[in-house]
Amino acid sequence: MNDGIIQTPIQQDWKLVQVADVIVKERLRDYDEDHINRIRRSFRELGGQLQLQPIVLDERMILIDGAHRLEAASREGWEFISALIWTGVTEEDRPILEAEANIVRKDFSPVELERIWKEHYEPATRAKALANRAATQLKGVEVPVTGNTGNRETVAVSKIARETVGRDIDWLNKVTDVRTLAESTTAPVELKAAAERGIEKLSKPGAKVDPVHKELLKLQDAFSKKGQAPTERRAEALEKTLDRQVTESTLLAEKYSGELGSDLVEAAGIVPAGGESVRAIRVALAHALAGAITVECRTYENPASALRPIGQEVVDLLNMLTTKQLGLGA
Repeated sequence: MNDGIIQTPIQQDWKLVQVADVIVKERLRDYDEDHINRIRRSFRELGGQLQLQPIVLDERMILIDGAHRLEAASREGWEFISALIWTGVTEEDRPILEAEANIVRKDFSPVELERIWKEHYEPATRAKALANRAATQLKGVEVPVTGNTGNRETVAVSKIARETVGRDIDWLNKVTDVRTLAESTTAPVELKAAAERGIEKLSKPGAKVDPVHKELLKLQDAFSKKGQAPTERRAEALEKTLDRQVTESTLLAEKYSGELGSDLVEAAGIVPAGGESVRAIRVALAHALAGAITVECRTYENPASALRPIGQEVVDLLNMLTTKQLGLGA
Protein backbone atom coordinates (compact mmCIF):
# COMPACT_ATOMS: atom_id res chain seq x y z
CA MET A 1 0.00 0.00 0.00
CA ASN A 2 1.24 3.50 -0.85
CA ASP A 3 1.28 5.64 2.32
CA GLY A 4 2.58 8.80 0.62
CA ILE A 5 0.59 11.92 -0.24
CA ILE A 6 1.04 11.08 -3.94
CA GLN A 7 -1.26 8.09 -4.40
CA THR A 8 -1.03 7.92 -8.22
CA PRO A 9 1.32 5.22 -9.63
CA ILE A 10 3.95 7.20 -11.58
CA GLN A 11 6.50 5.75 -14.05
CA GLN A 12 9.63 7.57 -15.17
CA ASP A 13 11.88 7.57 -18.23
CA TRP A 14 15.01 9.62 -19.02
CA LYS A 15 15.35 11.10 -22.53
CA LEU A 16 16.39 14.14 -24.60
CA VAL A 17 13.54 16.48 -25.58
CA GLN A 18 13.37 19.61 -27.71
CA VAL A 19 13.46 22.79 -25.63
CA ALA A 20 10.77 24.37 -27.80
CA ASP A 21 8.37 21.46 -27.13
CA VAL A 22 8.28 21.95 -23.34
CA ILE A 23 5.07 23.54 -22.01
CA VAL A 24 5.44 25.83 -18.97
CA LYS A 25 2.22 26.41 -17.02
CA GLU A 26 1.61 28.62 -13.98
CA ARG A 27 4.28 27.96 -11.36
CA LEU A 28 4.48 28.26 -7.57
CA ARG A 29 7.18 30.92 -7.81
CA ASP A 30 8.63 33.54 -10.18
CA TYR A 31 11.93 33.38 -12.06
CA ASP A 32 15.11 34.40 -10.25
CA GLU A 33 17.36 36.12 -12.80
CA ASP A 34 20.48 35.63 -10.68
CA HIS A 35 19.78 31.91 -10.49
CA ILE A 36 19.29 31.69 -14.28
CA ASN A 37 22.61 33.45 -14.84
CA ARG A 38 24.38 31.05 -12.44
CA ILE A 39 22.99 28.07 -14.35
CA ARG A 40 24.04 29.59 -17.70
CA ARG A 41 27.55 30.07 -16.34
CA SER A 42 27.57 26.44 -15.18
CA PHE A 43 26.44 25.30 -18.65
CA ARG A 44 29.30 27.21 -20.27
CA GLU A 45 31.91 25.89 -17.82
CA LEU A 46 30.78 22.27 -18.27
CA GLY A 47 30.62 22.63 -22.05
CA GLY A 48 29.07 20.22 -24.54
CA GLN A 49 25.54 21.06 -23.42
CA LEU A 50 26.02 19.11 -20.20
CA GLN A 51 23.66 19.62 -17.25
CA LEU A 52 24.00 18.30 -13.71
CA GLN A 53 20.24 17.83 -13.24
CA PRO A 54 17.52 16.97 -15.77
CA ILE A 55 14.28 18.89 -15.97
CA VAL A 56 11.12 16.94 -15.06
CA LEU A 57 8.10 16.69 -17.39
CA ASP A 58 4.89 14.72 -17.53
CA GLU A 59 3.93 12.65 -20.58
CA ARG A 60 2.23 15.70 -22.14
CA MET A 61 5.55 17.60 -22.05
CA ILE A 62 4.27 19.91 -19.28
CA LEU A 63 7.06 21.12 -16.97
CA ILE A 64 6.97 19.90 -13.37
CA ASP A 65 10.46 20.91 -12.20
CA GLY A 66 13.41 22.75 -13.74
CA ALA A 67 12.01 26.07 -15.00
CA HIS A 68 15.28 27.88 -14.35
CA ARG A 69 17.31 25.16 -16.11
CA LEU A 70 14.92 25.23 -19.06
CA GLU A 71 15.06 29.03 -19.32
CA ALA A 72 18.86 29.00 -19.07
CA ALA A 73 19.10 26.37 -21.81
CA SER A 74 16.75 28.41 -24.02
CA ARG A 75 18.82 31.56 -23.57
CA GLU A 76 21.98 29.60 -24.35
CA GLY A 77 20.43 28.51 -27.64
CA TRP A 78 20.12 24.81 -26.80
CA GLU A 79 17.87 22.81 -29.10
CA PHE A 80 17.63 19.77 -26.82
CA ILE A 81 17.67 19.30 -23.03
CA SER A 82 17.89 16.21 -20.82
CA ALA A 83 14.56 15.42 -19.14
CA LEU A 84 12.99 12.92 -16.79
CA ILE A 85 9.51 12.03 -18.10
CA TRP A 86 6.94 11.11 -15.44
CA THR A 87 3.88 9.24 -16.71
CA GLY A 88 0.67 9.22 -14.69
CA VAL A 89 0.93 12.65 -12.99
CA THR A 90 -2.45 14.25 -12.18
CA GLU A 91 -3.25 17.96 -11.86
CA GLU A 92 -3.50 17.46 -8.08
CA ASP A 93 -0.04 15.85 -8.00
CA ARG A 94 1.71 18.60 -9.97
CA PRO A 95 1.98 21.41 -7.34
CA ILE A 96 3.07 18.94 -4.66
CA LEU A 97 5.78 17.47 -6.91
CA GLU A 98 7.04 20.97 -7.78
CA ALA A 99 7.04 21.89 -4.11
CA GLU A 100 8.95 18.73 -3.16
CA ALA A 101 11.63 19.47 -5.75
CA ASN A 102 12.19 22.95 -4.34
CA ILE A 103 12.02 21.88 -0.70
CA VAL A 104 14.73 19.28 -1.25
CA ARG A 105 16.97 22.06 -2.58
CA LYS A 106 15.90 24.41 0.26
CA ASP A 107 14.98 27.09 -2.28
CA PHE A 108 11.69 28.23 -0.76
CA SER A 109 11.20 31.34 1.36
CA PRO A 110 9.06 31.18 4.55
CA VAL A 111 6.14 32.77 2.69
CA GLU A 112 6.36 30.19 -0.11
CA LEU A 113 6.65 27.27 2.34
CA GLU A 114 3.59 28.48 4.26
CA ARG A 115 1.59 28.89 1.06
CA ILE A 116 2.35 25.42 -0.34
CA TRP A 117 1.58 23.90 3.08
CA LYS A 118 -1.80 25.68 3.33
CA GLU A 119 -2.80 25.24 -0.31
CA HIS A 120 -1.46 21.76 -1.07
CA TYR A 121 0.10 19.64 1.69
CA GLU A 122 -2.37 20.38 4.50
CA PRO A 123 -5.50 19.73 2.35
CA ALA A 124 -3.90 16.58 0.91
CA THR A 125 -2.97 15.40 4.41
CA ARG A 126 -6.46 15.95 5.79
CA ALA A 127 -8.09 14.36 2.73
CA LYS A 128 -5.89 11.29 3.12
CA ALA A 129 -6.71 11.09 6.85
CA LEU A 130 -10.44 11.23 6.11
CA ALA A 131 -10.09 8.54 3.43
CA ASN A 132 -8.17 6.29 5.81
CA ARG A 133 -10.76 6.85 8.52
CA ALA A 134 -13.61 6.04 6.14
CA ALA A 135 -11.82 2.89 4.94
CA THR A 136 -11.29 1.75 8.53
CA GLN A 137 -14.94 2.30 9.39
CA LEU A 138 -16.02 0.30 6.33
CA LYS A 139 -14.05 -2.62 7.75
CA GLY A 140 -16.25 -2.44 10.86
CA VAL A 141 -13.60 -0.89 13.12
CA GLU A 142 -14.87 1.86 15.40
CA VAL A 143 -12.78 5.02 14.94
CA PRO A 144 -12.81 7.53 17.82
CA VAL A 145 -13.17 11.23 17.15
CA THR A 146 -9.69 12.62 17.70
CA GLY A 147 -9.94 16.40 16.94
CA ASN A 148 -8.59 18.72 19.61
CA THR A 149 -10.15 16.63 22.38
CA GLY A 150 -7.40 14.03 22.41
CA ASN A 151 -5.12 16.16 20.29
CA ARG A 152 -3.95 13.17 18.24
CA GLU A 153 -5.01 14.77 14.97
CA THR A 154 -3.23 18.04 15.83
CA VAL A 155 -0.03 16.20 16.72
CA ALA A 156 -0.25 14.07 13.55
CA VAL A 157 -0.61 17.15 11.33
CA SER A 158 2.32 18.79 13.12
CA LYS A 159 4.47 15.72 12.45
CA ILE A 160 3.50 15.63 8.78
CA ALA A 161 4.27 19.35 8.39
CA ARG A 162 7.75 18.71 9.73
CA GLU A 163 8.26 15.72 7.43
CA THR A 164 6.94 17.41 4.27
CA VAL A 165 7.96 21.07 4.28
CA GLY A 166 10.62 20.67 6.96
CA ARG A 167 9.02 23.09 9.43
CA ASP A 168 6.95 22.81 12.61
CA ILE A 169 3.28 23.73 12.45
CA ASP A 170 4.01 26.51 14.96
CA TRP A 171 6.53 28.07 12.54
CA LEU A 172 4.06 27.81 9.67
CA ASN A 173 1.26 29.32 11.76
CA LYS A 174 3.43 32.31 12.61
CA VAL A 175 3.94 32.99 8.90
CA THR A 176 0.18 32.61 8.43
CA ASP A 177 -0.40 35.18 11.19
CA VAL A 178 1.82 37.71 9.44
CA ARG A 179 0.41 37.01 5.97
CA THR A 180 -3.24 37.15 7.08
CA LEU A 181 -2.69 40.46 8.86
CA ALA A 182 -0.92 41.87 5.80
CA GLU A 183 -3.93 40.90 3.66
CA SER A 184 -6.51 42.15 6.19
CA THR A 185 -9.01 44.85 5.20
CA THR A 186 -10.04 45.64 8.79
CA ALA A 187 -6.74 45.83 10.70
CA PRO A 188 -5.38 49.24 11.80
CA VAL A 189 -3.31 50.89 9.07
CA GLU A 190 -0.05 50.88 11.07
CA LEU A 191 -0.47 47.22 12.00
CA LYS A 192 -1.23 46.20 8.41
CA ALA A 193 1.77 48.18 7.15
CA ALA A 194 4.04 46.44 9.68
CA ALA A 195 2.73 43.04 8.56
CA GLU A 196 3.36 43.95 4.89
CA ARG A 197 6.96 44.85 5.77
CA GLY A 198 7.21 41.52 7.56
CA ILE A 199 5.97 39.63 4.51
CA GLU A 200 8.59 41.41 2.41
CA LYS A 201 11.29 40.12 4.75
CA LEU A 202 9.81 36.61 4.83
CA SER A 203 9.73 36.44 1.03
CA LYS A 204 13.47 35.74 1.00
CA PRO A 205 14.83 32.16 1.37
CA GLY A 206 16.38 31.66 4.79
CA ALA A 207 14.55 34.58 6.43
CA LYS A 208 14.01 34.33 10.21
CA VAL A 209 10.34 34.07 11.18
CA ASP A 210 10.44 34.55 14.97
CA PRO A 211 11.79 38.15 15.00
CA VAL A 212 9.16 39.29 12.48
CA HIS A 213 6.35 37.56 14.36
CA LYS A 214 7.45 38.85 17.79
CA GLU A 215 7.67 42.42 16.49
CA LEU A 216 4.14 42.14 15.14
CA LEU A 217 2.87 40.74 18.46
CA LYS A 218 4.40 43.69 20.31
CA LEU A 219 2.65 46.12 17.98
CA GLN A 220 -0.65 44.25 18.40
CA ASP A 221 -0.24 44.41 22.17
CA ALA A 222 0.39 48.16 21.97
CA PHE A 223 -2.84 48.64 20.01
CA SER A 224 -4.75 46.50 22.51
CA LYS A 225 -3.51 48.64 25.41
CA LYS A 226 -4.85 51.70 23.63
CA GLY A 227 -8.31 50.25 24.17
CA GLN A 228 -9.02 49.08 20.65
CA ALA A 229 -11.54 46.27 20.43
CA PRO A 230 -10.17 42.87 19.37
CA THR A 231 -10.62 42.27 15.66
CA GLU A 232 -11.70 39.00 14.10
CA ARG A 233 -8.05 38.42 13.16
CA ARG A 234 -7.02 38.84 16.80
CA ALA A 235 -9.58 36.21 17.81
CA GLU A 236 -8.13 33.83 15.20
CA ALA A 237 -4.60 34.51 16.45
CA LEU A 238 -5.64 33.76 20.04
CA GLU A 239 -7.31 30.52 18.94
CA LYS A 240 -4.09 29.48 17.23
CA THR A 241 -2.16 30.32 20.40
CA LEU A 242 -4.41 27.95 22.34
CA ASP A 243 -3.96 25.21 19.73
CA ARG A 244 -0.18 25.65 19.78
CA GLN A 245 -0.05 25.32 23.56
CA VAL A 246 -2.17 22.16 23.45
CA THR A 247 0.13 20.69 20.79
CA GLU A 248 3.37 21.65 22.58
CA SER A 249 2.12 20.33 25.94
CA THR A 250 1.03 17.05 24.37
CA LEU A 251 4.36 16.61 22.59
CA LEU A 252 6.23 17.31 25.84
CA ALA A 253 4.17 14.68 27.67
CA GLU A 254 4.93 12.15 24.91
CA LYS A 255 8.66 12.91 25.15
CA TYR A 256 8.83 12.21 28.89
CA SER A 257 6.92 8.95 28.54
CA GLY A 258 9.12 7.90 25.62
CA GLU A 259 12.78 7.98 24.63
CA LEU A 260 13.57 11.25 26.42
CA GLY A 261 12.36 9.77 29.71
CA SER A 262 14.57 6.71 29.26
CA ASP A 263 17.59 8.91 28.47
CA LEU A 264 17.01 11.01 31.60
CA VAL A 265 16.81 7.90 33.80
CA GLU A 266 20.10 6.68 32.35
CA ALA A 267 21.70 10.12 32.72
CA ALA A 268 20.65 10.36 36.38
CA GLY A 269 22.56 7.16 37.11
CA ILE A 270 25.72 8.17 35.24
CA VAL A 271 26.13 11.95 35.45
CA PRO A 272 27.38 13.37 38.78
CA ALA A 273 24.49 15.05 40.60
CA GLY A 274 22.20 13.73 37.84
CA GLY A 275 19.46 13.05 40.36
CA GLU A 276 19.47 16.70 41.44
CA SER A 277 19.13 17.75 37.80
CA VAL A 278 16.09 15.49 37.40
CA ARG A 279 14.61 17.04 40.55
CA ALA A 280 15.25 20.52 39.12
CA ILE A 281 13.31 19.50 35.99
CA ARG A 282 10.40 18.36 38.16
CA VAL A 283 10.37 21.61 40.12
CA ALA A 284 10.45 23.68 36.91
CA LEU A 285 7.55 21.65 35.46
CA ALA A 286 5.65 22.08 38.72
CA HIS A 287 5.99 25.86 38.32
CA ALA A 288 4.73 25.56 34.74
CA LEU A 289 1.80 23.42 35.90
CA ALA A 290 0.96 25.98 38.60
CA GLY A 291 0.92 28.64 35.90
CA ALA A 292 -1.44 26.55 33.74
CA ILE A 293 -3.75 25.94 36.74
CA THR A 294 -3.76 29.66 37.51
CA VAL A 295 -4.71 30.45 33.90
CA GLU A 296 -7.57 27.93 34.03
CA CYS A 297 -8.84 29.25 37.38
CA ARG A 298 -8.87 32.80 36.01
CA THR A 299 -11.27 31.70 33.27
CA TYR A 300 -13.93 31.20 35.97
CA GLU A 301 -15.99 33.98 37.54
CA ASN A 302 -14.67 33.01 40.98
CA PRO A 303 -11.07 31.79 40.60
CA ALA A 304 -10.70 30.89 44.28
CA SER A 305 -13.71 28.54 44.27
CA ALA A 306 -12.44 26.90 41.06
CA LEU A 307 -9.03 26.09 42.56
CA ARG A 308 -10.19 23.22 44.79
CA PRO A 309 -11.89 21.01 42.15
CA ILE A 310 -9.19 21.76 39.55
CA GLY A 311 -6.43 21.02 42.05
CA GLN A 312 -8.09 17.75 43.08
CA GLU A 313 -8.44 16.74 39.43
CA VAL A 314 -4.73 17.44 38.88
CA VAL A 315 -3.72 15.38 41.94
CA ASP A 316 -5.90 12.43 40.91
CA LEU A 317 -4.63 12.56 37.32
CA LEU A 318 -0.98 12.74 38.43
CA ASN A 319 -1.43 9.73 40.72
CA MET A 320 -3.19 7.70 38.04
CA LEU A 321 -0.74 8.49 35.21
CA THR A 322 2.42 8.06 37.32
CA THR A 323 1.17 4.75 38.72
CA LYS A 324 0.40 3.54 35.21
CA GLN A 325 3.77 4.63 33.74
CA LEU A 326 5.64 2.95 36.61
CA GLY A 327 3.79 -0.26 35.84
CA LEU A 328 2.10 -0.32 39.27
CA GLY A 329 -1.47 -0.40 37.94
CA ALA A 330 -2.14 -3.84 39.39
